[in-house]
Amino acid sequence: MADWHRSQFVGAQPHCGPNRLTGLITKQQRLTSGTLWSAVLSLTVCLLSFVGCAERNVYRATRLPLEYQAPIVQDLREIPLTQLVAQQSPSDVIASGDVLEITINTSLNTKASPVTCRVDDQGMIFVPDIGPVSVGGRRLSDAERLIAETAIARDVYRQPIVNVVRKEGRTYRVTVTGAVEKPGVYHLPASQADLLTALVQAGGLTKQAEPTVEIRRGQNITEVSVPLENPAENAVVEGRLTSFEESTTNTVRIDLISVSSSPASDRRYQLFDGDVIYVPERKVDPIFVDGLVTKPGMYEWPNNQEVRLLDALAMAGGRNNPLADNVWILRHVPGREEPIVIKAKLNAIKRNAAENIRIAPGDVITVEETPGTFLYSLLKGFVHLGGSIPLN
Repeated sequence: MADWHRSQFVGAQPHCGPNRLTGLITKQQRLTSGTLWSAVLSLTVCLLSFVGCAERNVYRATRLPLEYQAPIVQDLREIPLTQLVAQQSPSDVIASGDVLEITINTSLNTKASPVTCRVDDQGMIFVPDIGPVSVGGRRLSDAERLIAETAIARDVYRQPIVNVVRKEGRTYRVTVTGAVEKPGVYHLPASQADLLTALVQAGGLTKQAEPTVEIRRGQNITEVSVPLENPAENAVVEGRLTSFEESTTNTVRIDLISVSSSPASDRRYQLFDGDVIYVPERKVDPIFVDGLVTKPGMYEWPNNQEVRLLDALAMAGGRNNPLADNVWILRHVPGREEPIVIKAKLNAIKRNAAENIRIAPGDVITVEETPGTFLYSLLKGFVHLGGSIPLN
């Protein structure tokens, strides 16, 4: 893209149109009084040929169709990242991989020793003397009641008092890379493994971050539901334990700009073990400023900032001719083979803010020579060489 615009910036002038006038800018300093009238005549011919050109690709800044307008620059720091929280279960819900410490007392006079059990992928634990019990997807208090009821039903204890404590929660190993402040590998609790938590752990987005974030799944998974045995009355997710099986989709792309319009707790924001979060750096084409400006050249696009016409001219040191008014903006529009040309008037900006058009990355901006600016520069040079008072 930048190479295309650069060729427009330094290449040959077209047969007609605003860029044909640009060729006169570098010649004006070499003119003498003997060539004044021939230069004025050439300039007049250029103007007449420009008027005769087809203007189907030329638009006024105040009447630019919506599809040709520069996109609005969104500051990613203003995006409500709280929307990136996945739908999560309460913190006391038992999940696969949790390590539970279970204590069973059978009387008030004896103190039982706790036993450690790990919840398998099906949500089951094996309690000594009692056997397998399905606790996955239940709250800790519900698991205590279920273990006691199971012990009584299996004729192991008559009135057991069960206490269940989570000693270790399952964690997911997640990698965050790209345009974040602290790229690295992070271990997130399974109950809090979502996109927001990962980005916060990585220090947040940098100013160069692209608004589209990719989640590359560590394993091809999709969610399925496994029914539980004898679900408690207030079991979580209607007594079903979420697990995963293989799928064909392993990359999720999330547009941070449109995230505010997405439903809260979107399941896409949930992370799993081995996931990689990639935040690309935003690659924006520079802008080119040419013509009657102090410092013509190429200028990098400022991060997360909107650039208007006056801002672009300020980057180039402003106008070097007080009579300069006409500005032509060459813009490449995606989906079009030919660029469009936008005409703006600098002196009209005070009266109509729409003339101060929003600039798009890659735009070529030319402050054009006119008969008035040409004569002004020429006379200014003559007066200056003669030792008289400058015109400005």
